[in-house]
Amino acid sequence: MPIFTPIQVPKLIDLAKKNRIAPVYIFIGPEHICKEKAKEIYTILQQKEAILEVYNLNDKEGKKDFFQIKGYQESLFGIRKVYLILGAENISIEKGEDIVKNLIRGNNLFSWFLIAAKFEEDHPLYKYAFEKGAIIPFTTRKEEDILESELIMALKETNKIMDKNTANLFLSLVGKDYYHFKNELNKLILYTDEHQIISEDDIWTVTIPLENDALYLLADTFFNYGPEKAYKLVLTLLDHKIEAPKILWYLYKFFKKMEIFKEFLQKHAELAKENKYVYFSKKLQEIKENPIEEVPKIIAESHPYPLFTMKKYINRIKDFKVVFEELYKADLGIKIYFRNPAQVFNEFFLNLWYKIEKC
Repeated sequence: MPIFTPIQVPKLIDLAKKNRIAPVYIFIGPEHICKEKAKEIYTILQQKEAILEVYNLNDKEGKKDFFQIKGYQESLFGIRKVYLILGAENISIEKGEDIVKNLIRGNNLFSWFLIAAKFEEDHPLYKYAFEKGAIIPFTTRKEEDILESELIMALKETNKIMDKNTANLFLSLVGKDYYHFKNELNKLILYTDEHQIISEDDIWTVTIPLENDALYLLADTFFNYGPEKAYKLVLTLLDHKIEAPKILWYLYKFFKKMEIFKEFLQKHAELAKENKYVYFSKKLQEIKENPIEEVPKIIAESHPYPLFTMKKYINRIKDFKVVFEELYKADLGIKIYFRNPAQVFNEFFLNLWYKIEKC
């Protein structure tokens, strides 16, 4: 069992179910994802009455406790012991040699699950895992790519089909939080139990974005999918107790930033013409660092990526006065006339869409 790609983790799970258990598993990458993947394997061992011990070497007390254990005591009544080690990159060479020495002696009642942000290839445990265990690196890929691979695997395992646009919509809504991603994916698969093809409508019906991601996506959804989808997203936010004034305030901030950014781009044509994010980001940074340039605070403090995304539809609004008039009407409707927020937002998106298309 040498190096496995993240997409091969199900193979390791199947092997564990067949009692083909590695003495050492090394998961390298984001801790939250590695912990979840390790859990999928050691849970099988727990079901076979293995005892789990957890040590966090990023914690001072946890590290102290870990270095006091031998890791090769006689297991009580022959029961397997599983060690889950967080911050495993902190295991010293000497401690690693000690653990490997015992493993070589043939004590097969212990399994090590090492979670590390990085792990040196000349470390005794890495060398041993390369020959006798399993190494699962997540570090060579972006987190979005990892979630995309997880999505592909889940669809394959459940015999579901999702086209690329639908998959991109789902990934954009759930964001990068792994546990939220898993939760929403499981819900989606259960919801579509009776049919094989997962549609965009299924995703809009079931998927709940995290609050910050949802607010960020709201204006994006309006431009990319139209007023009905933006309204549906607002309904989701309202259902999850996000107050209407907060949603309005976010929309106001977004369109105000958009107005300022449009004026900024008119002064920097080279930035407005740049269609590749890498070069856009680089040019924006150069402008920010130029001492003679006056960069508005809201632009200077923004990450380049949302600005780059905003640039795609910034010219669709010819007159921002129209936008702020509609926001003002919506604000009055909610705060002064106490109208139903859902109805207010529905009218806001429909009216704004009509006026933007008309201009």
